[in-house]
Amino acid sequence: MGDVVWAQFCSPAGRLIERPASELCRERLEEREPVWKPQRYKGRRAIATWWRLADQVRHAGCATLGALDAALSLEFDTEVATFAGWPMRLRWEGGAEGCVPDFFARLKDGRGRVVVCQPGGREAADRASTRGLLEAAGKQAGWQVRMHTGMGDAVVTRNRQRLSRFRHARLADADTARVLHQVFAQPRPLDDGVAVSGLPRLSTTARAHHLIWRRELLIDWASPFVPARSLVWSPQEAC
Repeated sequence: MGDVVWAQFCSPAGRLIERPASELCRERLEEREPVWKPQRYKGRRAIATWWRLADQVRHAGCATLGALDAALSLEFDTEVATFAGWPMRLRWEGGAEGCVPDFFARLKDGRGRVVVCQPGGREAADRASTRGLLEAAGKQAGWQVRMHTGMGDAVVTRNRQRLSRFRHARLADADTARVLHQVFAQPRPLDDGVAVSGLPRLSTTARAHHLIWRRELLIDWASPFVPARSLVWSPQEAC
């Protein structure tokens, strides 16, 4: 096998094509259809589901709960503009086998990022082979490479899961945000701040959650978020 990494991906028209990874720096892989989907069969222990990207019509495929957590992490990452699931298959030149990364993300500064979730049961040699292929592809294409190894801190993960329901831009409202930044100029529980804002409770609570998701209002992510008790505050520059 050679040292060149080849990538198979879909053209904008949906046709499978293959090129060296070094020629993919301008390919919008985050906009392409998947080259692979998990098979569904009785007794399958992993899951196959789809993550709806905020304010976009596309979905990213997730084959496991770990991949679903990785998609949530990408959505939460302020550096990430968008991403796609299973958009390419990588292999060494002359090699028949390869791997399909879980996600390809486009960062806001234009760089690409490849994300792979490592199943816990894979052999060490297999993991090393996959990592070597990914690192070579990243070097040749100019991509970042990230290995998502687990769900991380359970409290942070639970907070992100809960607040991800409020990630969509339809909840943004500049007038409400202005009032909430004033209300939370000093730390106070979310429910208290909404109550004194003078705004409708239900819609304002949802919009406050949206601001927290966007980190325009701040919380202690390492502590369980309870609206009646958890302190919320506005960053100094927003006040």
